[in-house]
Amino acid sequence: MIEWQLPRYGRGPYDEVPPVLERVLRSPSLDEEAWRELWHLLATEGLTVSAASFAALPYLRDLARSGETVAVDRALELAGAIVAGVVQDHGADELIREMAPVIAELRDVLARRIGDGGLPPTLAVAFFRADLAFAGATGWSMAEYDFDDGFYSVSCPHCDLPVTVAIGDHGRYSAYRDWCEGDVRRRPLKPCSVERLGSLGRRMHGTARALGLLRIAEGLTYLFGQAECPDCASAFVVADRYAADNEPHHSTSGPVPIGGW
Repeated sequence: MIEWQLPRYGRGPYDEVPPVLERVLRSPSLDEEAWRELWHLLATEGLTVSAASFAALPYLRDLARSGETVAVDRALELAGAIVAGVVQDHGADELIREMAPVIAELRDVLARRIGDGGLPPTLAVAFFRADLAFAGATGWSMAEYDFDDGFYSVSCPHCDLPVTVAIGDHGRYSAYRDWCEGDVRRRPLKPCSVERLGSLGRRMHGTARALGLLRIAEGLTYLFGQAECPDCASAFVVADRYAADNEPHHSTSGPVPIGGW
């Protein structure tokens, strides 16, 4: 039976995880049920994490270093979902700081795996999010990137009007959403050139292209582009307003630095 090598921090299913993790480690490519159970314990619904989730990261790191493609991919995807939850109220900030070298190793393994190419679309999107989580951009790792049918709700920084921003097949515009008439007073978005994207935007765009997520790469130029308020006509960067309106609340002891871009 696996013995946790770290003291217990905060809440978490510490007693339930080791036997399931043991099954995964014995047969990482074959035991689908064990992986489903591990996801449920460590990243419930793909979202909710606990202190035990971060205590499991070294074991996922070891699986990611194994070189067995299925095990590598599953471990990286689950680790990415766990690290994306760093801002939740898990009571494990001290443990996460100790895990910084492990997260850095996961980030390196992920970069090599992305470089291999040939990933199915669903896994490519998961890796896009994991890359952001491992780099410390946890808010963006949880953002919506449906640029087929994407809508963002942001507030105008000048007059506080709730603005609907469409990036997808319905168009690329800012508007005021009237629940009877739909999106009215539409204004076209102005995309940002790749050369003028900031460091985060360039990282996201480059990672999306490396993963073959060309629709996401294109959509990012609009997400980091300019919108016009349909009321006061002020211009603002969509991504800036989205980040300001959706800034995650950090866990008990404040932000936990885990990476950078």
